[in-house]
Amino acid sequence: MGAPPFGSQAARQPQGEASVEPVGNDLGLGRVISQESHTRMLNKDGSFTLQRGGIGFWHSLSLYYDLISISWPAFFGLLGVTYLLLNAGFALAYLTLGPGALSEMPQGDGNRFWACFFFSVQTFGTIGFGHVYPRTFAANLLVTVEAFVGLVGVALATGVLFARFSRPRHRVLFSECAVIAPYRGGWGLMFRLVNGQRTDLIELQIEVTLAYFKRVGVRQVRHFAPLTLERSSVAFFPLSWTVVHPITEESPLWKVTPQQLQAAEAEIMVNLRGLDDAVYNAVRARTSYQGADLRWHARFADIFVRRAGRPVGIDVRKLSVVEPAPSAE
Repeated sequence: MGAPPFGSQAARQPQGEASVEPVGNDLGLGRVISQESHTRMLNKDGSFTLQRGGIGFWHSLSLYYDLISISWPAFFGLLGVTYLLLNAGFALAYLTLGPGALSEMPQGDGNRFWACFFFSVQTFGTIGFGHVYPRTFAANLLVTVEAFVGLVGVALATGVLFARFSRPRHRVLFSECAVIAPYRGGWGLMFRLVNGQRTDLIELQIEVTLAYFKRVGVRQVRHFAPLTLERSSVAFFPLSWTVVHPITEESPLWKVTPQQLQAAEAEIMVNLRGLDDAVYNAVRARTSYQGADLRWHARFADIFVRRAGRPVGIDVRKLSVVEPAPSAE
């Protein structure tokens, strides 16, 4: 596909000049990251690789956001452990009030602890005491405190649980690789995505940016170049979408080789925005492709399933399947 490198701009810069990208071209990542960070900026799942430190645990702690962002197993595990610890704490408190604080206490500290524990569970859940009930003023006061803690705890857990269920989550599936495939007599950069959830996504907009290092003076500086797309938005997204960047003479990928992309530590960053038609919430998805993720002179396999007398569908298992492409005409 030819060979002009990314470095043509560097020759026009005076040697040693403190060159940086114009303000606004760094996507908000900042000049230091652009000039000094040589790591991948976006993981395949869209999360940032950049890290923040020195904030301190308590300043960075945000219990609500942590609870709605952790995985479901971790959430229910944390909820279960908190529930058991609260009841164990109240059981110890009942235990310290003495054997006469609650009725029908068994002999032995171990048996009394478990009797107090299950009494706490009944109080916490407003189940009812059965044959065990508080007999002293201190025990009744502790029951009052536990009933209040249980009421507030159930309300908070219910609120967080509802927030987790109502939080918009995308299931946009991106192809594991991108391809350099024949396109309209030339070449095009292509990657594919599908809607992986049952609800429809509408009004999708996508932005693709090429980040790469170029020597400017004595330093390697990361540059950001937006890639012009054949189509940057779609009104409906029922099945799949193949995003295409035509590699024309105006493209930063014009006549670039795989070796040059690797040497420039190129990263193709994808940012997708849309609306969930079911709840009309904003949906966002990100991913990125590096040089090793590109398949040259290849094309995506046909993903569509055609059946006589039935609507056209897709086979999501073929999302990332590629095949050799014929030469561009």
